[in-house]
Amino acid sequence: MDFGSLTGSLSGAVSRVGGITPPASAKLSSWFPQAASTHAENVDAPFFGIYVVAIFVVVLVVGLAVTYIQLFKRRDEDGRGAPAGSSSLLWQGLFVLGALVLGLFAFSAGFQGFLEQSVTPHGAYAVDVTARQWDWDFTYPNGYVADTLHVATGQPVKLNLQSEDVIHGLFIPELRVSQAILPDRGSEAWFEATVADTFDLRSNIYSGEGYTNMRSVVIAQSQAEFDAWLLAASDIFAGRTMAEVGELLYTAKGCKACHSLDGSRLVGPSFKDVYGNTFDTREGVQIVVDDAYIRESILTPNVSVIAGYEPVMTPYEGNISDKEIEAITAWLKTLSSFGGEESATAGDAAAVQEGN
Repeated sequence: MDFGSLTGSLSGAVSRVGGITPPASAKLSSWFPQAASTHAENVDAPFFGIYVVAIFVVVLVVGLAVTYIQLFKRRDEDGRGAPAGSSSLLWQGLFVLGALVLGLFAFSAGFQGFLEQSVTPHGAYAVDVTARQWDWDFTYPNGYVADTLHVATGQPVKLNLQSEDVIHGLFIPELRVSQAILPDRGSEAWFEATVADTFDLRSNIYSGEGYTNMRSVVIAQSQAEFDAWLLAASDIFAGRTMAEVGELLYTAKGCKACHSLDGSRLVGPSFKDVYGNTFDTREGVQIVVDDAYIRESILTPNVSVIAGYEPVMTPYEGNISDKEIEAITAWLKTLSSFGGEESATAGDAAAVQEGN
């Protein structure tokens, strides 16, 4: 028996229910999200094939059970204790054979899609994905790091996945991508977007109370639009003031995961009114948050920690430039009522003038 042909025939029949014959790459049902990648056909068709078979099996089993109850229920009290008939080896064999056929059908239905998603096409565009509580970093081949994933349609994209802390899950429903990301163990996934649109990207594995906030998006666009975006985005300072760049870095560098902007307490102190303020440290020293302290807190954050917080921040030494630290400092000044806003504005003006 050719189970591959059986799968294709059954899946095709299912997709034509109600007189609707969708294109090969289109979604088979409104139950599924938009089908926007080449993986969709090999995921959706087997699902509906197995779904129809499962419905048939349930109806058959329940129907036979009801029929046998009616046929063989005791109608005469004199029949109580009568010996049962001998079991039928034929029916038992047919039952085992049927179960084996169903198992082989389910295996063959999904095997092609499994192989396809397991082998990345040669020449795929590689993006490094870093997951952490509770955000994502997407690093492009030119070194640019973004908090959203931009891709070109019609181009296979390889995602090199790694976790900085615990187990996470990469889940992009429209692209039919679902991959666990394990700490200290690299993994990968790939897809080829077929539709230019914006798609939800999130973690689908519980990794702590904040995992539902671990969301981003995939922006699929034409090759020309993607190239133009990458060129513009790679120079984060172009056309922006230093404070605007600092705000972008707050997201791009993962600061938002631990530092709020509204005064609420997270893993680290809030950035609201932090610049120019005076704090006691865990070491018993009183400090004023100025340019020097911000620089130290970014490069070697656990040397001097504000009292009430744990020394758990990842050092950024070697992973951030002096100009980026300057931009973050300028932005923090705009969030504070303790001074520094005038100097921040002057620094922004100078940066714009320098860019011109």
